[in-house]
Amino acid sequence: MNSTELLSIGAELLLGETVDTNAAYLGRELAAIGLPLRNARMLPDDRAVIRDAFVEARARSVVVVATGGLGPTHDDLTREGLADALDQPLHESPELLAALEERFRSLGPMPAANRRQAMLIAAAEALPNPIGSAPGWWVDRSGVVTALLPGVPSEMRRMWLEQVRPRLEARFGLPPLAIRTVKAFGLGESALAERLGALLTAPPAGVDAGIYARDDGIHVRFSTGGPAETLDALVAEAVQVLGDQAYGTDDDDLASAALARIGALGVAEVSSWEADTDGALLAALAAAPPGTDGSARYIGGVLDRGGPSGVPFGDAVIQLSLLPQDAGGRSRVRVALSGAIAMPMTELRIHGSGPQRLRRAAFAALDAVRRI
Repeated sequence: MNSTELLSIGAELLLGETVDTNAAYLGRELAAIGLPLRNARMLPDDRAVIRDAFVEARARSVVVVATGGLGPTHDDLTREGLADALDQPLHESPELLAALEERFRSLGPMPAANRRQAMLIAAAEALPNPIGSAPGWWVDRSGVVTALLPGVPSEMRRMWLEQVRPRLEARFGLPPLAIRTVKAFGLGESALAERLGALLTAPPAGVDAGIYARDDGIHVRFSTGGPAETLDALVAEAVQVLGDQAYGTDDDDLASAALARIGALGVAEVSSWEADTDGALLAALAAAPPGTDGSARYIGGVLDRGGPSGVPFGDAVIQLSLLPQDAGGRSRVRVALSGAIAMPMTELRIHGSGPQRLRRAAFAALDAVRRI
């Protein structure tokens, strides 16, 4: 399998000031064109460190994608790092400089620092950036492709979709990696793995299986570079083994499962009431994609912050209260359903802290509702 590597460059990533959403996006995109990531690193704004990282990545991978460090300031050093790694001098490109000057024409004088973004090496082809000042690079040399993309997510995604992904697809012509996911709630990661047994530890040849915990439960992933239908039997068996704990596959979500169940019981519209969750239940329900025919429609919710909060409306109301954590970091949630259909107050345990704890409270409530 072709090896692909991602370098995320910028001190703000290492300091936790910026969340690297680019890495998650590119991980999905690269897998979709048959070039799944095998390594990913975050790097500081240090020219020597960036140079060494490119040298190492190019020695072991056929594709290296880097994001960030293409701006005009002194600490934007990705161009310099790759130039050093390839032992090629940077030169100012008249075409890139003219494009930059044209971009700034309606904005006022171009700062002198932006001339750095017109620098190029002989091996690099500049990639246009229609919504930013930082052009990308495409370097195909010695059997290794290296692509430099901006760190700003909107600029990175557009350049990826318009410039880099089509070039990689044409360059390698690989079948996409087929991925199927089974989602479950109410079991711990180790208990679920034990129940699935050989489906995880000894999948068929050419299939990779993995398991990971998310706020909305445990996800079981099957993937293959072969025919996608190879995974159908594995998914079906996993769903059967997990029984009621499995709430869906692939793009299914708990909120939609809960709304479908309520709709099946004859409820057309549902609302929510929640306390001490900062609106986590409201957010989860509001984010659910449009339901299929027969699903209940979510029409809004009420947050109880200790004062008058009004009366929720709708044919049925999902009620959620999050109680304080104990010394072991565990919390209790109380869930009920009232109105046209009723579910008695149920108390459940959850784990987590901070925003994760709030989201898990909401998902616990939705899982309880989908099981009525």
